[in-house]
Amino acid sequence: MSDDLARLRRWLRRARPPRADLARALSTGVLASAVAVGLTTGAVGLLVASAQRPGLRAVAVILVVIEVFAFARSPLRLAERLAAHRLGYAAVTRWRRWLVRTVGQLEHRRLSAVATGDLLERALVDTDRLQDLWLRGAVPLVTAGTTLVALDAVVALLPPVGAWAGSALGLACVEALGVAGLAAIHRVALRREAVRRHAASVARAALVELAAAGPALAALGRAEVVRVRLERALAPLDRTEAARRAPLAARYGLLGVAGATALAVVALHPVGAPLWWVVAVALATAAIELLVAFDAALAGTTEVVASAERLESLDRPHPGGRLGVPARPGLEARDLDYREADRSVLAGASLLVAPGSRVAVVGPSGVGKSTLLRLLARLDHPDAGTILLGGVDLDELDEDDLRRRVAYVPSEPGLVTGYARDVVALGRPVAEAGLRLCGELGLALTGDERVEGLSRGETARVALARALAGGPDLVLLDEPTAGLDPHATALVLGALERSGAGVVVATHDPAVAGWCDEVVELREGRLAPLSR
Repeated sequence: MSDDLARLRRWLRRARPPRADLARALSTGVLASAVAVGLTTGAVGLLVASAQRPGLRAVAVILVVIEVFAFARSPLRLAERLAAHRLGYAAVTRWRRWLVRTVGQLEHRRLSAVATGDLLERALVDTDRLQDLWLRGAVPLVTAGTTLVALDAVVALLPPVGAWAGSALGLACVEALGVAGLAAIHRVALRREAVRRHAASVARAALVELAAAGPALAALGRAEVVRVRLERALAPLDRTEAARRAPLAARYGLLGVAGATALAVVALHPVGAPLWWVVAVALATAAIELLVAFDAALAGTTEVVASAERLESLDRPHPGGRLGVPARPGLEARDLDYREADRSVLAGASLLVAPGSRVAVVGPSGVGKSTLLRLLARLDHPDAGTILLGGVDLDELDEDDLRRRVAYVPSEPGLVTGYARDVVALGRPVAEAGLRLCGELGLALTGDERVEGLSRGETARVALARALAGGPDLVLLDEPTAGLDPHATALVLGALERSGAGVVVATHDPAVAGWCDEVVELREGRLAPLSR
């Protein structure tokens, strides 16, 4: 429970709204609520005052005040909505920037884990839903609380001044107890919602499992197993759903008791002037409505906890230090261990790549060559061992400098559709160099030409041109010549040689292995040099 509240506070702080927008939203919200209360109270007061047949001047004054309130209510409500939405928009902008930075720096192992569920897919939806922290949470809570305090002050100052102080104090006590009770109920609801979310995740996992295994079990005449497993998975979810609905009834009961008590506190005041007694009752009724608004704001805040939890589960310390990459760096990996699921992929693997040299990593498919390249590119972290670039630990190197000096080309490159200039540059000032390299690799592309529908071999060459365009010192390649004919393979190797960069390449291609200075084999988690 405390974790959920702390999480919501962190997300509110992370939004860092402009102070002027925050002040505008809060002030217009309070004014709009006060005007709405004044309009209702004034209308009731006018009826009572008219029954006493006051002078026309008094009626005219009351009517003017009511008309001013009526005229101001709609613009104030609109201003409140606009200011709150401006806050929400500013918050979403900051949250989405955080999301892009966070997801963009996730390690491959972590990214693969979240991408298998709905977390990554719903991330943008979740940042939108967090707007309710402002629209339905923070702003309405502050507005309702401030208006309640102002309302109690008005009751205390009703004529004759001083006679209503006891009623105002009693009304304030009822409101305080109501707010405390609602907060307690929502704390319970928040805790039960966390339990329900866990039960729902277990049920979803079971459904995915049964969707895959169900047809086979049915074909074997074991459909009963599916039914029993499904019932066991859904039963806890049904129980938590029922438990989550219980606080709803408690909220309504508390609001009913608080409302009746507030009215009783004011209504039992000794009747003096009927006008002020009726005004006090109308203000007590408005206090009840503000308690309902306070409850709705708490409920709206509670509903975004799941979104905040999913997003925050992405938040992990990012790798990267402040040191620059040394000139002409060599690469050294020492005693690397890495486990994937329950399988040991690397177990004491070591590798030494001299500056500017070319090393081929060979081995059977699935042995871990791609994993090794991701570790060398600091897209993943080993469970044990050290990786040095130019004698400096990868974790101590500045992220931006590392990405400029070390290029990584996966076996299945992404971001290869759109205008050619954008595809080869990816926001860097290297478009012309990238297009020239595409030409050297046998792909004649103009900057304004759209790139789409490429074959696997063409995609690999575009990705290589993109990597070499930045002038890296070291290039890590995963099967760069898969699907290429000998001529295209020769073009790839020629471009790599002209770049002067060091190369570590995972390959099954004998031509690539023969081009390299050294060939190492990855087998049973270790790297061993092969004789040439």
